[in-house]
Amino acid sequence: MGIEPVKEQNGQLLYYSPFKDENTPSFFVNPQRNVFKDFTTNDKGGDVITLVRRLKACDFAKAVQLLEAFDGITRSFSFSGQIKPCNEKSGIEVQKVKALENKALIAYLGNVRGIPFAIATKYVKECYFRANGKNQFAVSFENDLGGFELRNVYLPLSTHPKTITTIKGVDNSTALIFEGFIDFLSYIVWQGKEPDCDVIVFNSISNIQTSISLLKTYQTVYGYLDNDNGGETGMKSLAMAGINVTDCRELYKPYKDVNDYLTKCFLRP
Repeated sequence: MGIEPVKEQNGQLLYYSPFKDENTPSFFVNPQRNVFKDFTTNDKGGDVITLVRRLKACDFAKAVQLLEAFDGITRSFSFSGQIKPCNEKSGIEVQKVKALENKALIAYLGNVRGIPFAIATKYVKECYFRANGKNQFAVSFENDLGGFELRNVYLPLSTHPKTITTIKGVDNSTALIFEGFIDFLSYIVWQGKEPDCDVIVFNSISNIQTSISLLKTYQTVYGYLDNDNGGETGMKSLAMAGINVTDCRELYKPYKDVNDYLTKCFLRP
């Protein structure tokens, strides 16, 4: 549409609202979370498909069709066409990755996230890195291209390249899909066992579109996405792409995601 950001502020892009004439930009886009918020309205905001639906007064299917007309957006349905790697902005310098043994990180996973050490240590490690001029450490979850998702009690960060993580199981005809690795680990705690099928962790809702061809190779896909606009859009995108996906989000409604359900309901005394 030819609308360019006016400036960048704290990792967000600021635009003049496409819905109202204004002299001060109040339309915010977070390129990492792939969401927008227009402070000239009372709307909650949402993803790029939500924005197209409002701009064009159309339904979901028409919005997807319009987006597919843009070569730069087809693969990711993100505001920028491709998500800018988080470490380009934050300047993350990974210094060391090792087996999980840091007591603070183990406590974060166990006490805050409800993930016991015995499960966590099979899938995550601890990472020491430098960001924003400070030495920091976090739980790290590696993706298929060697990038890391970094989490601790204070921050969510990612390093470049940012892509999906695939975990192979015995049953390669079925896949479980999750938005983030914390939800995947929460699923194991919830079910009391590790899945025997393949698992795909998107590490970002925007990676769903780039995973379509992979997901089409499975006979059955079970979706454990978030109970929010992004999760709803993701499930609809998969169904429209012809993927045999079962929406499992009803199992943990009204909670936001699997980890929210785990910590607030399932593990509650």
